[in-house]
Amino acid sequence: MACTARFFAFLALILLSVTAQAANLTYEIDESGLNIVIDFEHGYSNVNTLKLDKSFVISFETNEKIEFTQDFWDMPVEKLYITSDDTRKRLITDFSEELAVPEIVSQPKQIRITYTFPKAPEGEPLVGKKAYSRMVWGLMIVLAVMLGIFWMFKTFFKRQVFTDIPGTGRLLGKVDMDIRKSLFFYEIDNKIYILGVTDTSMNLIEKITDEDEVTRIKSGFTKKTEFSNYMKFFKKNPGLKDEVEISRNSISERLKSLRKRS
Repeated sequence: MACTARFFAFLALILLSVTAQAANLTYEIDESGLNIVIDFEHGYSNVNTLKLDKSFVISFETNEKIEFTQDFWDMPVEKLYITSDDTRKRLITDFSEELAVPEIVSQPKQIRITYTFPKAPEGEPLVGKKAYSRMVWGLMIVLAVMLGIFWMFKTFFKRQVFTDIPGTGRLLGKVDMDIRKSLFFYEIDNKIYILGVTDTSMNLIEKITDEDEVTRIKSGFTKKTEFSNYMKFFKKNPGLKDEVEISRNSISERLKSLRKRS
């Protein structure tokens, strides 16, 4: 029993000595700066500093064990951690943007480190000029893309509004009467609908139900190698003279005669 008690007492002394030789790191951080305090049981020595691109390293010698790592979000500091090389310890502070140089206060059993973050000048907007410029250009690009899509859709829709509809009908063709004014010939169930289309409206001009007239119109569109062939169905008895170009006046007269038949 006595041996066992001495063994446990010796083990407790070892644990206490190991615990007593551990240093402790505490910190406080806010928008103004970062304060770090390292407390030692027995002390430290040989403090050195090293300034890197976006990191600051503070190294010191100690036999005491110390481990620490901490990540930060939305702060000028990204990470604070300690690395160990035997008795040489290194406290490394990684910065997200501008590097800050610390103020170090050394005491017999304590090191105090203070990083003061730079303040933005008064009146400076939260969004920098470059970021603002990128935002404006981004909005302009998005607007240009939207306008381009709208124009393409409008043009495509205007040209394809009378495309073939399976099981319903089909577009035979169109005749351009004037700028932005056209006649569309659409076949549905052996009937031909003549539609007048402008940029702002669409009207039914005539409905052709006569089978012979429907056949002649369809045959005229199948031979549209040139404009005269394309339009020759406007004459009842086409011949060689019908192969010449038909003026807009003759088209209008033909439409009037078609209306009188109905």
